[in-house]
Amino acid sequence: MKSFSDYAFMRLFDEILRRDKPKEGSDKWSARGVDWQHSRHSFETNGYGFSVETYELVHSTKDWALLVIKDRWWAGRNGEVIRTVHWAKVLRGNRATVMAWLKSQQREIEGRL
Repeated sequence: MKSFSDYAFMRLFDEILRRDKPKEGSDKWSARGVDWQHSRHSFETNGYGFSVETYELVHSTKDWALLVIKDRWWAGRNGEVIRTVHWAKVLRGNRATVMAWLKSQQREIEGRL
C-alpha cells in the first residue's frame, strides 16, 4: 500500500471495517484506539441511483483524522453498478502516522490468516 488512492488501501480499509464495525449497525463506534463515525447519503429514481458513504476515523492519542469516501452509482432495473469511486484524505495530523497505523493493522490481520 503506497497511497490512499490505490486498491490495496481500500481492500485493507474494508477488512478493518469488516473486523471492527459492530454488528448491530451503529454509526459511531471505537476500536483499536480509533473513533469511527459513518454516514450514508443516497438518492434513487426509476432509472438510476447513487449513494455516498463517509467514514471519519479519529485517533485521539496519535492526533490524526482520516476521511474515507465511497461513492457508488447504479442504473437500470437490476441495479447495475455504472461508477464507483473511493478516496481518502488526511484531515488532521501526519500522513506517515496514519499510514503507520494502517500498516500495523495490516500486519495484525495477516497474522490472523
